[in-house]
Amino acid sequence: MAQHLLFKAGGQTFGLPISETDKIVALENHTAIPGVSSYIVGLQEVEGDVLAIIDLADRFYNLPESDYEEADIILVNWKETRIGLLVNEVTVVENYATEQLAEAVEEKVDGLSLSYISAFVQTEEEIIPILDSHYLFAEEKGEELRKLVEIQTIKA
Repeated sequence: MAQHLLFKAGGQTFGLPISETDKIVALENHTAIPGVSSYIVGLQEVEGDVLAIIDLADRFYNLPESDYEEADIILVNWKETRIGLLVNEVTVVENYATEQLAEAVEEKVDGLSLSYISAFVQTEEEIIPILDSHYLFAEEKGEELRKLVEIQTIKA
């Protein structure tokens, strides 16, 4: 059995392995960064670290989150650092047996890479994509994010 954190982004339910997540925080005192991709909400300090905050609904569907006060941020491991994923809401932690997880196709579908989906879970209500936080961004988008997470806090 593996635990997965389920959440909604852009009206769709997604899952993340709990082992890839750190904690859930609110969006507070973030700093918007001009000239970056629209799905990058900005930077926020969390426990002394400056983290990039990514709006998953905007990233996946070009539907930016409109209510930051109600949204949640899931802190996840991405490459060798942490980032925050802004989602509509975190719903539940579920246990899924290995046989419940259907492996995703790693090939491109109509030219789109779906490498960020590691598996699917069929529930009674819906099919839930399980995300791999390390592959949420293609090379060029990943490079933009990598430059942002390299920003260090300047102490006054």
